[in-house]
Amino acid sequence: MKLPKLRSLKIRLFLIVFISTAAIGGCTMLLMFFLAFQNKLQEGEQQINQLMDTVEYSAAIAAYSGNKEITNDVIKGLLRSDNVCQARLYNKSGLDISANKYAATDTCPEVITHNLRSPFDDTEIVGYLETRMDSPVIKTHAYRQARQLALSLLALVILPGLVIWLSIARLITVPIHHLSRQLHQITPGTNARVSTITGQKEDEIVQLVQDVNQLLDVVEDTLSEEREQRLLIKEMKQKYQHLAHHDMLTGLPNRSLFTDRLQQMLVQAKRSPAHGALIYLDLDKFKPVNDTLGHNIGDLVLMSIAQRLQAAVRESDTVARIGGDEFVVLLPVIESKLDASTVAEKIRVALEQPFEINGKRIQIGCSVGIAVYPEHGGDEISLMKNADTAMYRAKQNGRNNVQMFHFDMSPYSVSGSWPEFTSET
Repeated sequence: MKLPKLRSLKIRLFLIVFISTAAIGGCTMLLMFFLAFQNKLQEGEQQINQLMDTVEYSAAIAAYSGNKEITNDVIKGLLRSDNVCQARLYNKSGLDISANKYAATDTCPEVITHNLRSPFDDTEIVGYLETRMDSPVIKTHAYRQARQLALSLLALVILPGLVIWLSIARLITVPIHHLSRQLHQITPGTNARVSTITGQKEDEIVQLVQDVNQLLDVVEDTLSEEREQRLLIKEMKQKYQHLAHHDMLTGLPNRSLFTDRLQQMLVQAKRSPAHGALIYLDLDKFKPVNDTLGHNIGDLVLMSIAQRLQAAVRESDTVARIGGDEFVVLLPVIESKLDASTVAEKIRVALEQPFEINGKRIQIGCSVGIAVYPEHGGDEISLMKNADTAMYRAKQNGRNNVQMFHFDMSPYSVSGSWPEFTSET
């Protein structure tokens, strides 16, 4: 039979104390029962001997004189005792008188015999006085008294056991419950620690509390390291995501992120009659900056250009760098073509202003092309191609100007070839 799992420490302590007490009490009870039973039997035999000693003189006179009246009184006196089931008196001639408490004598096998001496001569034996012990009665009394004594003793053993159990349970389970309640109230990641009950002496419970606090310190350190690692992973992930979608030099969105923003604009524009614009610009006279002043100065110029471009547009607009000296601006919502032209002109004017880099005054410009959705294209490829075509027309027209795309434009020059630009492009 499989016993149920005992989860309560108090129940386990109770069972340990109860079983131990029951085992000790049971053995003690059996021993005391046996001793009390034997003592009662001996006491019964002693009582019969004392009774026979009391009537021995009268019995001797009855045996010596043959007085039947005295003999009957002696026999009746003996049978009045609960411990005697048969009494006999023998004189010199043999059996004088006999009396039985029961019809059958085999129920009283134990015989006690006393010699009867002459009242006048102590050396002369005039007869015998014989009794049989009433063993069933004596044993019944002995059993009853021994059982009462054993049960009383068992109760005396069990009661201290209960007191011991309550004391042990209080000494052990109360501090453990106190510790358990504190542990349930501790929030991971805090510096909370557990404490012992006020007045608790140095013992195993105090050592357990110290061990728990050390374990909490280890857990706190582990959680702190884990939080730092998660934060580092999150920062690295954000950094890599930013690098994957932004230009490393200027921090502007790259071609991938710009394409995603353009696709989002086209999806939203198809749901409403809104217009958008794509501004494509290429820097003028930027190559000589790299060739004469170095790429370090050129990088600083590009970073300044990115700042001016962002300052020239709204927060909802997107400025992206898609090439070495090529930038695009996405205007997701405009009221008219004039809005796009105004922003493009604002950008041209902003980039036309001189740059002060490391004490050097650098003058550049930009050629700007504009394509408007949906007039100049209904998809990203068409808008990019037509804005690029308008930018090349601005290059052909002497650079540093803004051109709005129209379908009469061609990516080829009037002579039928790609426009030829000088090294100042």
